[in-house]
Amino acid sequence: MGYGRGVWGYGRSGGGRGWRNMYYATGLPAWARGNVAPPPPPAPAAEQEVADLKMQAAQLAESLDAIQRRIEELSGGGAAPADM
Repeated sequence: MGYGRGVWGYGRSGGGRGWRNMYYATGLPAWARGNVAPPPPPAPAAEQEVADLKMQAAQLAESLDAIQRRIEELSGGGAAPADM
């Protein structure tokens, strides 16, 4: 026992019982188990964000038009539904 190695022979700073199974317990290798968070992604350029927002607005407008057409069909204000 002696030599400051603790009960299991590892002391305070090294390993000990159960450390070798840490990968199976966490599913992460040793380098990925730290408390280090990945850096946030960089912010998009202003021009790219404007282009994305315009595309999203166009898609939403198309969806709204389709919804309004369907409401008119169901309320009897539009033509009869097309045959399939």
